[in-house]
Amino acid sequence: MLSRRCDRIGHEVKDGIRGDFDMGIIRALVLASAGTAAALFAVPAIAADAATQLPEAAPVPAEAAPAWTFTAEPYFWMAGMKGRVGVRGLSPVDIDVDFSQIFDHIDWSPPPVMFAGEARNGRYALFTDFIYLGLEADGTSRGPLALFSAEANMNTVVWTFGGSYRVVDNGTATLDVLAGGRLWYVDADLTVTGPLAVREASGSKTWVDPIIGVAGDVALGNGFGLHGEADVGGFGLGADIDWQVQGTLQYRYSDSVTLEAGYRYLAVDYEDDGFVFDIAMQGPIIGARFRF
Repeated sequence: MLSRRCDRIGHEVKDGIRGDFDMGIIRALVLASAGTAAALFAVPAIAADAATQLPEAAPVPAEAAPAWTFTAEPYFWMAGMKGRVGVRGLSPVDIDVDFSQIFDHIDWSPPPVMFAGEARNGRYALFTDFIYLGLEADGTSRGPLALFSAEANMNTVVWTFGGSYRVVDNGTATLDVLAGGRLWYVDADLTVTGPLAVREASGSKTWVDPIIGVAGDVALGNGFGLHGEADVGGFGLGADIDWQVQGTLQYRYSDSVTLEAGYRYLAVDYEDDGFVFDIAMQGPIIGARFRF
């Protein structure tokens, strides 16, 4: 009997332990389920709260405005000169100096100065071109009965300036239209030697001619390109006519240096109060353009 009681007590203990174990499992499962559900509900809320705390996305920057670029070009124009120069009190002197003789006729004190430059922003640009040239030339002057020998000493300033707008830019070629002015300063000393006497006279004039024109470039590849420009002005407001054409072959030595060589022709016809400057200047031109 005692053994049967012990067996019964053992079964009861086992059943109690099993029941407590089953209840523990059930209780753990319930708690786990509740925790999982709470986590699932909490994740969206936490994500939403985190999103509100994130920094705002940086605005997309607007397209940058075109930057200014500048070019400076010292050059040398071996310009011959042909035409008439006159001052009040003397008949005009005919002069004819070929560009091949220019080094023999330039007054090197002070030396000639030739410089061009451009400031560009996108399609718009400002440009300038300055020339100072002192020249001594022999010529002739028409007298009442014969031609007299003459000599002309001239100091000439030619300053071209203005603005341009780029109407074509397709990656290979560009075309600009331009408008501006060309200032002339001419100081002339003339000496005419006749059979009986030597006559001298001096005079100077300054005037500005309005100009309009075009300029363009074409890329040839391998760093080579062509540049051309032409303008016309005066229109009787200063000179009767003032015009030039220029063409050069360019070689882009680097991103900042371009070399060029070509030919330039510039002509002006001005007359006022006995002062005459009806001249054509032409010859080869060489230069180096620096971009920065």
